[in-house]
Amino acid sequence: MMQCMDEGRLNHRLGLLSVVTGIIVGIVVSEFRLAIPAIMHVVESILVWGQTSIWHSIGFILMFAVIGCIVAWTAQQEPMIGGSGIPQIAGKLSGKLNFPWTSVLIYKLLGGLLAIGSGLTLGREGPSIQIGAAIGQGVAEVTKTPAKSGKYLIVGAAGAGLATAFNAPVSGIVFCLEELLKKVTRRGFLSATLTIITASLVSITLIGDDAAITIPQALHVKIATYPYLIILGGLLGLSGVLFNKVILWSKAIYSKWTAPTFWKMVFPFVLTALVLLIDVRLIGSGEELILLPFLDNPGLLTLLYLFLAKLVLLGVAFGSGIPGGIFFPLLSLGALVGNIYASGLQALGLVDAYTITVFTVIAMSAHFAAIVRAPLTGIFLILEMTGGSIQYLLPIAIVTYIAYFIAEICQSKPVYESLLGLMVKS
Repeated sequence: MMQCMDEGRLNHRLGLLSVVTGIIVGIVVSEFRLAIPAIMHVVESILVWGQTSIWHSIGFILMFAVIGCIVAWTAQQEPMIGGSGIPQIAGKLSGKLNFPWTSVLIYKLLGGLLAIGSGLTLGREGPSIQIGAAIGQGVAEVTKTPAKSGKYLIVGAAGAGLATAFNAPVSGIVFCLEELLKKVTRRGFLSATLTIITASLVSITLIGDDAAITIPQALHVKIATYPYLIILGGLLGLSGVLFNKVILWSKAIYSKWTAPTFWKMVFPFVLTALVLLIDVRLIGSGEELILLPFLDNPGLLTLLYLFLAKLVLLGVAFGSGIPGGIFFPLLSLGALVGNIYASGLQALGLVDAYTITVFTVIAMSAHFAAIVRAPLTGIFLILEMTGGSIQYLLPIAIVTYIAYFIAEICQSKPVYESLLGLMVKS
């Protein structure tokens, strides 16, 4: 009887802490999400100024170099903020890594805002997840929560970070189950869910419940195009394998470069500044590239150029170790693969222009599954991010699981597992 009462108190305490954690994550990550486009808007204005003369261009490059120095300084102060932060969370939960939550929270916020807001090819979701996890760790340590319950707070807060970054609460819950919890318990599931729902409600109150990507029309998949979905899944699986190789290659190249780590982290800012002066379409994580079919879709060669250019810029930025995620870039690259494939089919007269929009949206989920190996998260993430624009789950599931199996056949390890392995070795 006493044991049941003690367990009940523990559950009530964990529930209360989960709500508190969700409130804090919802506030902090919502403000983080709002600040990034505000900073990027300023950068875009300065970029226009930088394109007016050679001296202004030099000034723009110098500004990026200064931003790079600040970001490199934050990474020097707390090395655990590098990259997306998801491997660090997995390492913390498995006992392979340990780090102070205060410095991770402070420096990830500052470094992430500057790196992502300046327009590098990096995403906000990984940093949002690590910021959330740091808050969960902080609540657990400040309240002297037992280790097992503290783990649930970290997992739930990480999922809440994802949910808030994309207005995607279901995806946050599924991400916790697929990527972080591994072994699911009732207490862990309820705690994580409570944290994520609370954070989502706070986020909706602060910034609204609009979908992260505004798809201007509801989409349906024509039965006649189903055979082409099989090839699309195969292409996305191979693209996911290439993506993971590029990420690991970039890490290997930077590790062999004998320059000081500080200047390695400044390099992506200087290179990106030069590239943006030439082609402003390459700014940011690539959200605008997802919407190309709904606007004025370019030709096949241009689409291929955009894919390769964004892939290289992502490798240059992420490989250096500066704070920033890969979720949004990998989604935009997947969308480009879908766009390229469907545009090729249209050029051959096999599909119409409408199919390009459908394949572009579906492709994001499959690319995610091939790279991260979390297919359910990928499916729900795209449905929530686009406001449920695809009307049926079956075509998304077909392409997603084909891409997943192709990546498995190619023996391409999940990207975050590979990155954690590199961190533990070093």
